[in-house]
Amino acid sequence: MSVKLKILSIITIVLFTISCQPTAQIDYALISGKVTNAKGISYVTVKGDDFSYDIDLNSDGTFSDTLRIQRGYYHFFSGRERTGLFLDQGYDLNLEIDQPQFDETLTFTSDGKGTKINNYLANKARLDEKLTVDFQTLFSKEETPFIETLSDWKSKMSELLKSAEINDTQFAKVESRSVTYEYLTQFANYEYYHQYATKNSSYKAPEEFKQYLADIDLNNEEDFNSLGSYKSLLQSYFGAMIERGEVKEAFAAIKGIESSVIKMGLVPDYIYKVQPGNEHAEAIYQGIISITSDSATVASLTEKIEKIRKLQTGMSSAPFAYQNIDGETVSLADLKGKYIYVDVWATWCGPCLREIPALKQLETDYHEAPVEFVSISIDAIKDFQKWQEMVAEKELKGVQLFADNSWQSDFVKAYAIDGIPRFIVIDPEGKIIDPNAPRPSDPEIRVLFEGLEAQS
Repeated sequence: MSVKLKILSIITIVLFTISCQPTAQIDYALISGKVTNAKGISYVTVKGDDFSYDIDLNSDGTFSDTLRIQRGYYHFFSGRERTGLFLDQGYDLNLEIDQPQFDETLTFTSDGKGTKINNYLANKARLDEKLTVDFQTLFSKEETPFIETLSDWKSKMSELLKSAEINDTQFAKVESRSVTYEYLTQFANYEYYHQYATKNSSYKAPEEFKQYLADIDLNNEEDFNSLGSYKSLLQSYFGAMIERGEVKEAFAAIKGIESSVIKMGLVPDYIYKVQPGNEHAEAIYQGIISITSDSATVASLTEKIEKIRKLQTGMSSAPFAYQNIDGETVSLADLKGKYIYVDVWATWCGPCLREIPALKQLETDYHEAPVEFVSISIDAIKDFQKWQEMVAEKELKGVQLFADNSWQSDFVKAYAIDGIPRFIVIDPEGKIIDPNAPRPSDPEIRVLFEGLEAQS
């Protein structure tokens, strides 16, 4: 064989060998970008179910990394701002953000795989904000304009998806279902949210609204695992039944769901509804233990309901004795003779801080009333000085106390407090009036106070 033929044979063998090798499977997504005006931000975060990954920002705000992920929806966080992401193996995304104008400026700029899908999600978020405005505006609407607003929202969302020209047909189908789920969720929420937005607790939604929800598939386990919109729809659907007092019916329907994943996945949302002051707490407790097989959940919830049973109106309040801002111990017994409005809060709690202006105004308006305002911080011991500084900075009045053991403080545990802010009203004899009283920003607290003044 000639030298030329030998060389050709060797090349042929090499090429054949290479072609027979398995193609390397790409099991990652690439993400890069730049956050401008990122003052105080040193990293960004990508989060999903059982996934969280921080990516350091360079000094100029740029970042780049490789994410080993499974296909699905995620969230991208930059400081306190966030946006939805859809990621899949092989995606190559580059995004640009001006931090102070996060929502308005977020753009995916490359031609990499996944760019169209994620630009669609960014545009969807902007359109959603524009069409549904805000909670108060949307749910204050009467029935007809509410329906018109949602119909317009659904139509424009569908058109946005179509105009995005996304080639991933599987994503497009899933996203179309997601839009429908989001649309239906608003109908499920309308009665309760409209009551809150209009301060009309007696409002009842028309039967027509229930018809919108009549054909919901309660057994779509795939969507329950992958779509937050579907999970939110089911939570709102059954949550609305519970709010209407249809507790037994709600849990009977949940119990009838074939998917154990869905049934167990719904339980945590309703555990939180087992709260002092909730007239349905006992029925919700019974409903939850009828569907869950988790012994730890049952044990924890049973302990909680036993505490709640001791927090009925007219029962003696659990005592407290905590250090005030001047280092003196103040107890419940020291305040005997006055009604007490207790605020359980912490310096790190955003909702707590948002109530401060209303609380200060309430204190001013009822300065002459026989009401003592007591704020109990459940900050960690290490944050004692931070608490002192915030009390001074925000010029907080009333009796300012610091609990001795944060969430594990006796008073906090006795009142089954698992979320703050929490407000409690106690009478001059130390008996419970309301173990879960209205917040200072809720007009109902003034109605309650006026009633107390009339009794004095």
